[in-house]
Amino acid sequence: MVKTIRKVTSFEELKRDEYRYWQSVSHEERAAAALQMILEVFRGKGLYQDGQGLDRSLVSFRPARS
Repeated sequence: MVKTIRKVTSFEELKRDEYRYWQSVSHEERAAAALQMILEVFRGKGLYQDGQGLDRSLVSFRPARS
């Protein structure tokens, strides 16, 4: 993972950069990031600890057609 520090002058500029970044990564990377965020929320609420699994798993991911 390449980390970059950037200085932005407005919130709108930040959102545009964020949108461009997520459009540049693959669907698999977006799904993995979404799962990671969900697990972090569960950990924060005490509903998930390392070593335990979730009851369900992501079986198939199909992006919406444009």
